[in-house]
Amino acid sequence: IGTNALSIDHGLSNPDADQAAVNRAMVRTADRVVVVADASKVGRRNLLSFASLEPIDVLVTDTALDDTDRRQLIEHG
Repeated sequence: IGTNALSIDHGLSNPDADQAAVNRAMVRTADRVVVVADASKVGRRNLLSFASLEPIDVLVTDTALDDTDRRQLIEHG
């Protein structure tokens, strides 16, 4: 699943209500949740949170991820 923003405190979020509803349903019904988000999305938040970080099984991002963000995500689990 893609996301417009990902943060420790706000989870996965999106500015569009319809897309957030679809994403919420996909996360809720998935056997495994794989999130794809480039480094520019990490540490950001949008209006509508559609999932916390807990259900994420795999996070795929790029090498531009800042060391602080990487450390926080690893510590969060």
